[in-house]
Amino acid sequence: MPPDTARPVPFLRRSLAAGMSALALFCLTGAACTGQLGDETEPAEVDPLTGEPAVQDCSVTRTSPGVLRRLSRIEYQLTLQDLFQLDEPPVVDSIPEDTGQGGFRTIATLQNVSDQHLRAYLATAETLGQELMADEARRTSVLGCAPDADDCLERFVHRFGKLAYRRPLSAEEASDLVARASEVAQDRADAFRFVIEALLTSPSFLFRIEVGASGQETSPLTPLELASRLSFTLWGRSPSEDLLARAEAGELDSPEGLRAVAEEMVEDRRTELFFNAFFKQWLTFEQLRPPANPDPSWTPALLEDMIAESERVLGEHAFTPDTDFLDALTANHTYLTPELAKFYGLEASGDGMTRVEFPAGHHRANTGLLTHASLISAKNDGDLIAVRGQWIRAAFLCQKIYIPAGLLEQIEGELSGLSYVDVIKKRNTQEGCAGCHALIDPIGVGFAQYDKNGRYDGSIGIDEFGIAPRFEGAANESFDSLAALAAELRQSPDLAACVAEKLFIYTQGREPASEDRCAIDAAAEGFAQDGNRFRSFLTTIVQSPAFRLRRAPE
Repeated sequence: MPPDTARPVPFLRRSLAAGMSALALFCLTGAACTGQLGDETEPAEVDPLTGEPAVQDCSVTRTSPGVLRRLSRIEYQLTLQDLFQLDEPPVVDSIPEDTGQGGFRTIATLQNVSDQHLRAYLATAETLGQELMADEARRTSVLGCAPDADDCLERFVHRFGKLAYRRPLSAEEASDLVARASEVAQDRADAFRFVIEALLTSPSFLFRIEVGASGQETSPLTPLELASRLSFTLWGRSPSEDLLARAEAGELDSPEGLRAVAEEMVEDRRTELFFNAFFKQWLTFEQLRPPANPDPSWTPALLEDMIAESERVLGEHAFTPDTDFLDALTANHTYLTPELAKFYGLEASGDGMTRVEFPAGHHRANTGLLTHASLISAKNDGDLIAVRGQWIRAAFLCQKIYIPAGLLEQIEGELSGLSYVDVIKKRNTQEGCAGCHALIDPIGVGFAQYDKNGRYDGSIGIDEFGIAPRFEGAANESFDSLAALAAELRQSPDLAACVAEKLFIYTQGREPASEDRCAIDAAAEGFAQDGNRFRSFLTTIVQSPAFRLRRAPE
């Protein structure tokens, strides 16, 4: 019996149990901190003669090994929205949240499949099938034929199955599924529901399977595989019927054709929806926690307003034509509801979100994203100064600092009884601590006047912490305001490359390896040459020769 036509849950359970054993879970490991920053990319290959990192030859197309990718929760939702022609993505709260790493929930090696996943996938398919068959207008459109027509079930299996699997079903797969649906269904409508449940609980739907056009270790993608990768990269969902047809017609075969289609796609609203999730994961403001001891003016709606503020500013700079995306770091305006404006000590006229300009000398003037409460309040675990300083380096420069195993326990006794200010002073001078903290504390102290909730308190004196605000590696390392820090960060030569790296992780589902460096650097270069337009990042990513390749896992 062809695998994808067996009864959904038992087969899915057996197939995934076998398939998941091949997925290698990985974790980040880091060397002890010696005061040197490391980026998030795997180390480059080393020249055996000099011991120095080998220069990557970008004239040779390389790509790191791919991994079997399960649809992330957002990809699953958006794909179902298209398949069932829904106005909004369906609610999938019963499906477990994707495991995150570095803020991103798209890391393929962490996307396991549990019993809870299986039950939720089946329940979702059952619900969507029932709702479809009860909705006459949408049913006719999705089925593509009258359900009581003799050949409608078979036609639906081929048409819907191709959209679900991102490839045509074989004759054997289709005929077996039709036969089984006809055999077990209680009535005609139930036969369509059975098909929907079988297709949507199949590994061919739940996993993004890429085999390649040849049997070699590194192989070009087939046209339909390329269409699938393109659609998931730009829209976060399965390719449409139109995109599959264009791929079969050869429109994606040439770099020029792929570019033309990609440029059409990035102008579509679906790109904005998918990358709104990217912004939240990159800058880690997907979910905000209410304060432990809120003051009387606090309302739960403020959390939603904070997230909406950042979404609005990022979306404006990413998708407004001819707008420099990096200007989001130094913007002198934001969008506030009256309630959020009051939280900030400002005024906003009208209802809903309105644009607010900051007057000269205001603590938020020209600070862009850096003073958004959604971002500041999300970085409040533990030591605010260290956490926020490390976040700036990790989020915008792709630099991570690793704490040596056992170091905290080693120095815990030495710090016992010290005040917070004394702890900061000690860790910036003590051997074993100073190398790391000298890189993050002088940045984090610039945020010292913002409390855990992201509210400004001008009564706090930065000088009381014993370290001066400083951004090591910037052209002007010392800064006297967050506006100055934002300006230096905006001009950092590492910023564009870091954004390109974050986009790679989000869209490709893996941390980049040395083989991916050329593609990332090309994306950053194309971004800069096009005036830092966010859409140029996306089109350059898919134009990379490596985007067309699939390399087998080792």
